[in-house]
Amino acid sequence: MDRRRPIIGVTRPSVGDLLSYLAIALAIRLAGGRPVRLSSTAWEGVALDGLVLSGGSDVFPKRFQTLPKAGYRYDHPREQMELALLERALAEDLPILGICRGAQLMNVAAGGSLHMDVAERFHPTPYPQHWFRQIHFRKVVSITPGSRLHAILGCERLWVNSIHSQAVDRLGEGLTICAREANGVPQAIERTDRDFCIGVQFHPELLLHRRPFRRLFEALVMAARAYQDHRLRQAGDHAPLGWRGGSRDLHRSA
Repeated sequence: MDRRRPIIGVTRPSVGDLLSYLAIALAIRLAGGRPVRLSSTAWEGVALDGLVLSGGSDVFPKRFQTLPKAGYRYDHPREQMELALLERALAEDLPILGICRGAQLMNVAAGGSLHMDVAERFHPTPYPQHWFRQIHFRKVVSITPGSRLHAILGCERLWVNSIHSQAVDRLGEGLTICAREANGVPQAIERTDRDFCIGVQFHPELLLHRRPFRRLFEALVMAARAYQDHRLRQAGDHAPLGWRGGSRDLHRSA
């Protein structure tokens, strides 16, 4: 069997968020995978063994029956791409990791909703707003014993960063909350009916100096390698139609 580094697609906007993408790419490489950038202008025809939905701008609120923010620039092309990728990944049990916005999109795609301003809903929320303070700020989250995230990280309490203003509200179908902070804000979700489908509100790619966060990417790559092995056995080293040569409708209404 031709065993190569599993290919992990990482979504990002066409412009911006370079630091986060490079950090995710580094985490994947350190874990033994091969990261591939996916943007709305370059994503079809790529064979994938895993998928990372990365952070960035807000999910379009009309997807969960809420009015958009006045003057806010939503990234509709990226969102349409990610929804198409997520739909196919769930159908084929492709390993999925959602980070910050990515976790929120996972919830919305499953029929859930979001708190558009956690500071208005939860107390206390002493989160810094300036990017420099956000880099250094840490808060404690409690991880549900027995959850898949708990099995991967090997701990029940974890210090994480806080670079978000939104969070999961109504939980989407098939998802469970597997981590919260003390004020109740959901910090991680997962699906137990898939081999690896986890969304985290924090940014593990910016905390790679700590072992638990490296374990998360290692678990993703391990699951992607198992998917790759299965794909090679079943398809003779041909990717499923949805990832190589398949067509997806990117013109659905935002």
